[in-house]
Amino acid sequence: MNHYRMSSNGSGEVSRRTLMVGAVGAFATLTIPLSAGAAQAAPTTGVDPVTVSSPCGRVRVTVQVESGVATYTVAVDGAEVVPPSRLGLTLDDADFTSGLILTDRGRPRTVPVDYELLQGKVSRVRKTMTERVVSLRNAQGFAMDIVLRADREGVAFRYRFPDRGDGATHTVVGEATGLTLNIPADGGEQFTLPYTVQKPKYQEWYVPREDHTVPVLGKPTISPRGASFPLLARTAAHDGKEWWVLASESGMDGTYPACHLTQPVVDPAAGRVTYTIAFPFDDEALGTLGPGTPQVGGAWQTSWRFVAVARTAAQVAETTLATDLGVPCALDDTSWIRPGAATFSWMMDHNSPKSLEQTIRWFDLGQQMGWPYALVDARWDQMTDAAGTPVPLERIVAEADQRALKLFLWFNSGGTNNTGSGTPRNLLVDAATRRATFQRLRDLGVAGVKVDMWEADKQQLIAWQREVIEDAARYRLHVVLHNTTIPRGWDRTYPHLLGVEAGIASEHYSNTKPLADQIPEQTTIAAITRNVVGAFDYGTTLLSPYALPQSPRRTTDAHELALTVVYQSGFNGFADTPEAYLTQSPEVRHLLSTVPVAWDETRFLAADPASHVIVARRKGRTWYIAGVNGKTVTIAPGLDPSAPNYTPPTGHAQQLTVDLRDLGIQPRSTLRLFADTSATDPTLRLTNPRGRSLTVDTAPFGGFIAVVQ
Repeated sequence: MNHYRMSSNGSGEVSRRTLMVGAVGAFATLTIPLSAGAAQAAPTTGVDPVTVSSPCGRVRVTVQVESGVATYTVAVDGAEVVPPSRLGLTLDDADFTSGLILTDRGRPRTVPVDYELLQGKVSRVRKTMTERVVSLRNAQGFAMDIVLRADREGVAFRYRFPDRGDGATHTVVGEATGLTLNIPADGGEQFTLPYTVQKPKYQEWYVPREDHTVPVLGKPTISPRGASFPLLARTAAHDGKEWWVLASESGMDGTYPACHLTQPVVDPAAGRVTYTIAFPFDDEALGTLGPGTPQVGGAWQTSWRFVAVARTAAQVAETTLATDLGVPCALDDTSWIRPGAATFSWMMDHNSPKSLEQTIRWFDLGQQMGWPYALVDARWDQMTDAAGTPVPLERIVAEADQRALKLFLWFNSGGTNNTGSGTPRNLLVDAATRRATFQRLRDLGVAGVKVDMWEADKQQLIAWQREVIEDAARYRLHVVLHNTTIPRGWDRTYPHLLGVEAGIASEHYSNTKPLADQIPEQTTIAAITRNVVGAFDYGTTLLSPYALPQSPRRTTDAHELALTVVYQSGFNGFADTPEAYLTQSPEVRHLLSTVPVAWDETRFLAADPASHVIVARRKGRTWYIAGVNGKTVTIAPGLDPSAPNYTPPTGHAQQLTVDLRDLGIQPRSTLRLFADTSATDPTLRLTNPRGRSLTVDTAPFGGFIAVVQ
């Protein structure tokens, strides 16, 4: 049952080196400068820059080495969007941030990018990038390559090091890699999540509540540990024209940790701000799983750092760089992978996974809605029936099978990495126990696992997480990850990884604090930041007024329906009660039963983060166009709903417009529009408008979804 490209050693283990080879294209056959002590090429004289231009010629990345320091710049159509930004890193015994000499300028070559995505914003990517490998030598004589790439959407680079032959493991003590941006006259805009102390799981707010204004470039996050990827920023070129950039990582293969950014540093005199790469902290994963700094040896490389550039936030959100740079698919057989929707009972009833009768209520919902999956969340291993009799897993599977459903089962990743009490736990750490567990699930016909509580970006945890994902594929199990880091190209590498949380999800509605107040605004940002870099398991479409009275839903029904399209995940867990869905009109039920989770094409038609977003996604010949209004005018600074100064948030009605001709939609097409009745009436209304454009008056925190066939 070899669903992997197995290593040639016959051990049955997936080779770390094999996957790394796939990431760079025959890594072992590339010419690498020799390390100190061997014959070396003579340094290139002068300080002429090295440039890589995209195949279309519009985007250019330039590396300059002056006074021993390497920097890069990014220009589009001749306008410098990213001014000189530092390159380099420091090992425990070698400095690659100063004293650098250019030894080989390399030659540009065309790199074909052609791959399929089983779930994602597109189903196929076909394009080319230009690559150039620049070789440097430091003052000690050690070699380093910078692999540069450019395409029409932006640029990317990674560091690559040859094997020194010393057999030693070295520590990367720091990276100087930076992203420097010009600050526009109005301060620009900065959208990034604070990097959570000790338990990074990417569940923070883009706009701080206490000081409720969109952060300008250079504003520190509320975390002392800096900012998380991805970073979305409105900046300016050297000519003053406005540009948007989105920066993140890809190609993470377990040989380097997931990185984030330091607090931004502003240079007022230059009118610029710089964000610098930062490593995880030693106290993550409760201080276990090694240090936060990278541990490297032999021939090694960093992840790709990429910067997407565009004139608008909507355009930059369409980038596929996160998967373009990802390690190619690690599975030989993908025929068993089936993205799809699921029931999700935990959100509205945390105890439901412990009750057979309550679980069956959601199974019945899945059967009636025609969804393929049912997620049984934490503590399913403690399930009993009404008489208090323990329910074996075989019974749970049988009840799902009777309703034509396949199960996803929750697992605690721990381990020593977390103190979470949710069970089952301690089954996924040891390889033998993990594989025995997955073997049992496969034999019973379980479709997938949701693995939770990772809460660290350390290198060893990333490697362990990969092992879990890889072992799941051995037994044809889909995977969803929660309380974890953002995807970094894994939608391509592991197509059975259907969804990743790593963001503010709908579960915040079940918090005793009014966190729901910020969710409408958050959606307009997360859709063009977090979801741009990979599938986002949000848990969509809440139609009940609240999960807890202390945190009522602020969005309209049309806004909630729109989230099935605004957010993309290969595993869409419908998080409300059976009654909330089954009491809807036949038209709404049909929409929720048939809306896809994987798309052939995606177009962002409008995006103003913290205000609104409109996205169109196509499956076959059918377009789904969705827009949400998250404009928040006032919000209480505190989180105590009983405090005397607490008031519900207020929004602002907006008119959202779509030119259907931009999508090639013909006037004879049939259009079904689910929208707010008016700017002042949030009631859901279904209409069938005609014409070449679509104009919708959305209520405060409202929205719409249109299906065009």
